[in-house]
Amino acid sequence: MLRRDSPNFDARPPGLAVDTIVLHATVFDTLEETCSHFENPESQVSTHYTVDRDGTVVQHVDESRSAFHAGVSRMPDGREKVNDFSIGIELVNLNDAIDPYPMEQLSALETLLHQISTRHPIANIVTHAEIAQPPGRKTDPAGLDPSQFRPKR
Repeated sequence: MLRRDSPNFDARPPGLAVDTIVLHATVFDTLEETCSHFENPESQVSTHYTVDRDGTVVQHVDESRSAFHAGVSRMPDGREKVNDFSIGIELVNLNDAIDPYPMEQLSALETLLHQISTRHPIANIVTHAEIAQPPGRKTDPAGLDPSQFRPKR
């Protein structure tokens, strides 16, 4: 795993368990464009991890910190401020529902999800589109079926 640190994060509220993973698509075409964007303090955007098309994983923010990835958001259970209790994962993808998610990328995502789940009590894997407020504000990750990654109940 590579590191490309982002300055765009906050402390998590004390005592709040990380139980959610939010899946995103970068809209950028390359890992380098994505990393540069997250490294820019003026962007005020970050995520914990980015998974490139070839399966390369880059960490931008420590899991103990709140990355700026979900924006104005609400979980189906009504909780807001999703950044406070979630880990964000970006997939390098144009988010046009045409650009594919290669097998190498999905395999690396599955491995990363498993690793995160060994460190945190993950109960929810959601897409940015599912939690962004107001509804319809975000569409990512377009073309990805998140059900294949959700915890079995």
